[in-house]
Amino acid sequence: MKTAPLFLVCSLVAFAAAAGAVGWRTDGTGKYPAAAPPTKWSADTNVVWKTPMPGWSNSTPIIVGNKLFVCSEPTTLLCANLADGKILWARTNTYFDMLDAAGAAKAKSDNTKAEVIARKIAPLERERRQARRQSRKTPDDAELKKKIDRLGGQIRALKNQMKPFAKYRLPQVHKTNGYSSSTPVSDGKHVYVLFGTGVAACYDLAGNRKWIKLIEKPTHGYGHSASPLLVGDKLLVHVIDLFALDVKSGRVLWKAKSRQCWGSLARARVGGADAVITSRGCVVGISDGEVLTSRLPKLSYNTPIIDGSMAYFIQDPAAAVKLPENAGEKFNRRPHWQTRLKKDRYYASPVLNNGLIYAITQKSILSVIDAKDGSVVYTKNLRLGGGTVYPSITLAGNYLFISSDNGTTVVMKPGREYEEVARNKLETFRSSPVFRGKRLYVRGYKNLYCIGKE
Repeated sequence: MKTAPLFLVCSLVAFAAAAGAVGWRTDGTGKYPAAAPPTKWSADTNVVWKTPMPGWSNSTPIIVGNKLFVCSEPTTLLCANLADGKILWARTNTYFDMLDAAGAAKAKSDNTKAEVIARKIAPLERERRQARRQSRKTPDDAELKKKIDRLGGQIRALKNQMKPFAKYRLPQVHKTNGYSSSTPVSDGKHVYVLFGTGVAACYDLAGNRKWIKLIEKPTHGYGHSASPLLVGDKLLVHVIDLFALDVKSGRVLWKAKSRQCWGSLARARVGGADAVITSRGCVVGISDGEVLTSRLPKLSYNTPIIDGSMAYFIQDPAAAVKLPENAGEKFNRRPHWQTRLKKDRYYASPVLNNGLIYAITQKSILSVIDAKDGSVVYTKNLRLGGGTVYPSITLAGNYLFISSDNGTTVVMKPGREYEEVARNKLETFRSSPVFRGKRLYVRGYKNLYCIGKE
């Protein structure tokens, strides 16, 4: 096993991406039918190379030619040599990287002032939360109500003081999500990246930055994870609203009103034209940003599956919707089918293969669903040994790969009956594995791995 040197210090299924575009789960489907990777590995078995990462990340790698791109906390894009894992370059994408020297100095000064005020706000908010909890127990306590009002006024006054300095403060984020959960996307000549700070950037494959800009800051307290999608000359990024950016300049071509999603965009053909579907059930035309409907089923965490004119929204309840195939055809709001699954969170995006949909809960309950009528073929507790199932299900060659963030991966054969082939253990990871030929690549919490037969 080789360990590549580290010489530079440096984030929940989409339709197949445009020809030549490589992004989340490679083409978005999570399927690698031509791959033939090993089915068994461990920390010291079938590891071709292992490269320490400068920070953790949930980002899924992408492979472009002989290079692999992946992210690292909080805002770093890394490029590694595919053959040996050696890091070729690393680029940060902070708010300050968008500014000239004078602008960056002022922004850093403003940030310092904002942090001073934020440290005053935090204990007041804790005290108000405690008072509110107590007030629920004693709703008639007038003094407690006055205290809550007084604390609220103090907090509002401090937040007003902070507003002039808060432009470049990092948005709130959950420690499990971080700022780098999104997967990069590439057209083979450039690589595009979006971070949970709301910053998007473009680089050539040698690491030269072409543009960088703040699209908008996410406002959800748990953070952002939706990966960008590349379609022709448009880079589609979903932060709060949905934006189409010009790939050459980063200029906003259109903006569509939407809602924040953790799941990535799914590309589809709707009414004979290219469109994207968000996890919140919003369909937007790619050419002009027109919102075609916002009334499809909604997903809490993962991404819809698109298969021709069918869209599948898999959680509990799961639903299939037939999309309009011809121009002028209206959306049918009545699902093609709807079925109940195990009631739980479905962080992992499912995969569709040979008419069967494979979906899994955060606690490792696998459901296999007939895509034709929604009937549940079987349900199986994979008992992945604790942890949470964040990585999306992947099909490589003749096998399904299903992982927990504790590093356990079950390898099984697809089909109408459960058949486990192997069970493997690696370090913690939340990204989805990617495959090429006889090798598997996975971004661990601490290391980037290439798995292949030694």
